[in-house]
This record gives sequence, C-alpha cells and structure tokens, in this order.
Amino acid sequence: MKLSIWRLTLISLTFLIRSGVWAEPLTLQVQAESAILINADTGAILYEKNAHALQQPASTTKIATAAYVLHRAGDKLDTVITAQQESLVWISEEAKRRSNFTLPAYWLIPGGTHMGIKRGEELSLRALLYGLMLVSGNDAANVMAQHLDGAIPDFMRGMNEYLKEIGCKQTNFLNPHGVYHPKHQTTAYDMAVLMREALKQPMFRELISTVYYQRPKTNKQEATTLVQSNKLIRKGKYYYPKAIGGKTGYFSIAGHALVVAAKDENRTLIAVVLKNKERNDVFLDTIAMFEAAFNQPKVKRTLLKAGPQKFTRQINGAASPLVTYLKNDVSIEYYPAEEPKLKCLLYWDGDAPSATKDQRVGELRLQTTEGVVVQTVPLFAQEDVSSTWWWSITNLFR
Repeated sequence: MKLSIWRLTLISLTFLIRSGVWAEPLTLQVQAESAILINADTGAILYEKNAHALQQPASTTKIATAAYVLHRAGDKLDTVITAQQESLVWISEEAKRRSNFTLPAYWLIPGGTHMGIKRGEELSLRALLYGLMLVSGNDAANVMAQHLDGAIPDFMRGMNEYLKEIGCKQTNFLNPHGVYHPKHQTTAYDMAVLMREALKQPMFRELISTVYYQRPKTNKQEATTLVQSNKLIRKGKYYYPKAIGGKTGYFSIAGHALVVAAKDENRTLIAVVLKNKERNDVFLDTIAMFEAAFNQPKVKRTLLKAGPQKFTRQINGAASPLVTYLKNDVSIEYYPAEEPKLKCLLYWDGDAPSATKDQRVGELRLQTTEGVVVQTVPLFAQEDVSSTWWWSITNLFR
C-alpha cells in the first residue's frame, strides 16, 4: 500500500490526543529523594521525582545481576558451582575509604547481607539466585559472577554492556551486589527500565515473589530456610496484596531503596524509590504510588465520529475526488495519568482511479511515538468514483 499522510489531519489529531485536556497527573508526596512510577507494559511514566538524578542503588543492584545471569544462563539453573576464595574476600569499610576505593569494588564488607557461603561450598545456580534475591546475598552475587566469567571485573564489563543495551544509559555498576563505591551509580528511571526488562523472565518473577525458600543441604552446611526481606509480599504491617515482588536495598550513604512491581487486574506497574531516610518509608512510598494510580478510573475518548470524513483524495485518472467515511467511531481508552502520545497516519489502498461505494479505500493508524501501532481503522468510499474517458482509452491501449 502507498503511504500518504494528510498533514493537517496528522497535526490536529496529534494535538487532540496529547493536549492534556483529559490528563490527570498523579498528585502525591513521597519521602524518597528520587522516585518514579511506570507502566510495565507500555513504559509510560505516571509519576516522577528527580528520576534522572544519579543515586546509589545499594542492593537493588542485584536486580541487574539476577536479570543478567538469567539472560546468560537461565537454562542452566541446576549447574553446581563451587565457591572460590576470591568471591568471599572481605575488608573493612574503613580500609576501602583509606585506599580511596582503589581496592577491588567487589570485595565484601563485614556486616553486609549474605547467604553464609563457605569456601569450597557447592551450590546450584538456582539456590544462589534465591539467596541473591531473598536474603540479598552479597556472597551469592560474587560467586555467580566469578563462575560465569572467571573474574568478577569481566562479569561487570558484560553486565554494564547489557544494561546499556536495554536502555539504562546513566547506569554504571562496579560490583554485582551494591556494596558502596562512589562511582557505582544509577537513576530511578534506569532502575525502572531494568525492572521492566527483568519482569519478562518468568524465573525472575518467581524469585521476587517467593517468601520462603528451602536452601538444600550442601557439602559444607545443612539445609536452611531463606526468608524474603521485602515486606510488601510478607504478611504483616506493610503487606500489599497487589505486589508481585521486588528488591530492597540499604547502605548508610545510599539510604534505603526499593524497586517493586504490582499488578491490579491486567495492569502491571513498577515503582522505584531511591535514598529514603527511613526503611519503612520505602514501603509507604511505593504503596502510595501504586494506590494513587490504581484508583484512577479509566476514561474513554472519541477522536473521530463515525460518518463522513474530511479525508479526500484526487487520484490521477479519476473523474471525481475520492470522498471517505468511517463505519465506526475512533476511540481510545486510557488512565488519566497515562495520557497516550499518539500519531495518526493515513494510508491509502493503491492508486486505482475508480472505486465503488462502501469499498475499503484506506486506513487510519494510531501509533505511539515509538512507532507501535495501537489501533487501525478502515476508511470506506462514500460514493462511486469512475475513471475518466481519456484514462480508460489510454489504459486500454496500454
């Protein structure tokens, strides 16, 4: 089909959909220094606060580690890994500061969260992923990173490339667990982009939604139960039944952080809060964001009414202009905080100089600014259009 864009209509429809007349941005207050709420399916931003400011992600870094490990080895979860000494090296925070952070960024610190892995202990990749995401095992992150690439810095180079590829443009991670380093940074926006990508993996969804996991017995330790640190999916004061799951994070300099997804009916949202002063505020902030969005009623707007339209076409060889009509209204439904940004393009069906009444002669396509078509609507001829006598004779001889 030949593409033809009637510019006046394109401009007017685009203005109509994006005018903000029916938009209703979320109005709420969050305690976090940086925050964002997006639609996991469309990427639409519903709310943001300093979303592109660089922050320390702390253990929410482990979302990237889990997503990257699953991206590379998601079909090898039963692979048994032996923990090497290099993955378990630790040093004090003071020693890191005295070295001006020139020591390996992946070295662990005393008091950090861990699975309690011992040197030479044999664990499956599956068990390490649960340890990473439920109890925020810094040691589990290092063990998996060293296993996949032989050296943790090599793993980090690959992970940062992966993050850039999926759209995390401001992110630079120096270790797979989130232990503080001044150059280990990201933004709320990038973390939302990362979470959106991670949710596409079924195993990741299983990890973040698991409350208890029985870590199997190993060659070094008896079996033990791992308990989820995210209070939104555990019964208690901050339990949120719509939550799918996510990852918490904390470091004294970074403050408290949370990246979490929730679902209501067929709508999945992602909330990110970075640098909260109080731990429980991350749960209060994200619940407030989710509820503000989920409580908005969906609205329906008619962009074009059924019947005669202004879309006309003068085709070479036609005795009269082609005049069109729509059989049905062109309408969209959306939540006020997710006002769509759409373009309307007109496509004509070929260049024949004749048409019969009610024949399909083209279509309108509503598409996002990224080029994703969300709706197509056929256009029909209002009246018969015949070719000219001269065109008919010329075409006969041709």
